[in-house]
Amino acid sequence: MSRITIVGGITADIEGNPTGQLVMGDSNPGKISIAFGGVGRNITENLARLGSSVSFVSVAGDDMTGHSAVHQLQTLGVDTEGVRLLEGESTAMYLSILNLFGEMELALCNMDILERVTREQMEELLPKLRESEIVGLDTNLTEEVLDYVTSQLEGTPLFLDPVSVAKAVRAKDLIGRFHTIKPNRAEAEALSGLTILNEEELAEAGRWFAEKGVKRIFITLSGGGVYYKEGDREGILRPGRVSPVSVTGAGDAFSAAVLDGYLRGMDVEEAARYGMSAASCAMEARTAVNPSISHEEIKRRMDHDQ
Repeated sequence: MSRITIVGGITADIEGNPTGQLVMGDSNPGKISIAFGGVGRNITENLARLGSSVSFVSVAGDDMTGHSAVHQLQTLGVDTEGVRLLEGESTAMYLSILNLFGEMELALCNMDILERVTREQMEELLPKLRESEIVGLDTNLTEEVLDYVTSQLEGTPLFLDPVSVAKAVRAKDLIGRFHTIKPNRAEAEALSGLTILNEEELAEAGRWFAEKGVKRIFITLSGGGVYYKEGDREGILRPGRVSPVSVTGAGDAFSAAVLDGYLRGMDVEEAARYGMSAASCAMEARTAVNPSISHEEIKRRMDHDQ
């Protein structure tokens, strides 16, 4: 039995970097990289690297990419029995072509398969989910599946990562069913219907979520740090000096640290500090997950920042 189960998206991110000026309609020399992504998958990999016992539930294509993504998680000790590889389907992919300045020139995405996690699949997995100490969900899941899972897991602490503003609204009417949430500022606005432009409005949003029934609230503020609240305890943590290589995946590392911190018995402020340190580590790698992340490394950063 895994202590944490994550249900969410898995993707492959393909990026092309030309060595010279892009020429449209021609084959351009350059470097091509591929890495696995998806909010749920990234959270799962981070958890495994932090030493957590974790299971992952998702869908991918029965193709080379899907098999490779699952194998990579298995090598880290993740239980992937809940991942379905769908015959005849392609694993979700995001393909971007950059220009000479590192800016996105063109992109294609194929994410439809992420919504193929079904109520029937989740029904089969309910016994495993109920054995978990906490279950994390991302909003790549359809509203129907989010509603079903959260209604069936009453009594099990639930964590929500809203993924994006567009997808966050899928959980808007269900928000009170979650023990812990980690939206960014824009996602928190989408979920609450409130405007958040200053610290007073941030605290108002925190109270709104708490009144709905959410126990732990973390609202990330991009370069501004994070707002946290649990009961009467709330505050804002500001980031230290960071020289980011890439901000991709920083929020996923924060989510993983919050989940890991919950199992380690951290209070809300300590969990927020743990998350901030995990995010800073994530930003030092070009990949969505920094392979150097670990509980020991994050604790070292926390001790250094105190």
